[in-house]
Amino acid sequence: MSDGGELAEVLRRIFERPRSEVAPSEILGVLGTSNNDGNTAALARAVFAPLPNAALVNLNDLAIAPYDYLNRHDNDDFLPLAEKLAAAKTIVFASPVYWYAMSAQMKLFFDRLTDLTGAHKQLGKALAGKSVFLIATGGSPLPPASFEPPFSETARYFSMRWGGMLYQPGDKPVDAGAAKDFSNRIAGGIREASVRAA
Repeated sequence: MSDGGELAEVLRRIFERPRSEVAPSEILGVLGTSNNDGNTAALARAVFAPLPNAALVNLNDLAIAPYDYLNRHDNDDFLPLAEKLAAAKTIVFASPVYWYAMSAQMKLFFDRLTDLTGAHKQLGKALAGKSVFLIATGGSPLPPASFEPPFSETARYFSMRWGGMLYQPGDKPVDAGAAKDFSNRIAGGIREASVRAA
């Protein structure tokens, strides 16, 4: 099969899947990883466990096609997820460090945020004022300097408030104390937003 034929087959499989439903939540997490039961997923679940009205969406469960300049992918799962992000007060991204950067699943999702700067600009504007956090794991004691900026700068671009990152080395068990502290930090962002809105 040619390269074009392989791409067509991948896209056909994506669009044959039924569209997934993502319930609205006050806190919406987006997990992008190649291991649904890996370190990043475990850390994200530990952070989300005590949070009320929070949902963690796994990008592996959604059919999201690559960015297309002609916007030919409006029928995949990206726009419904973007609508849930716009409805949430807080957004939490979770990705392992793969080759000094976010996972391929997360990068594909971030590339599709471009849809919110053109054809769906009003949806992009609805992200303004939301709090954004990041959960990550990796093979080094500290994340590479290149890892956090795509998340924090994307938040800045959409006029969202950057809340910071929780990073843990993947060769260690989940630090329950650090996860709880980060949960409290996320919940504190919700309380601050509610006070500002009152």
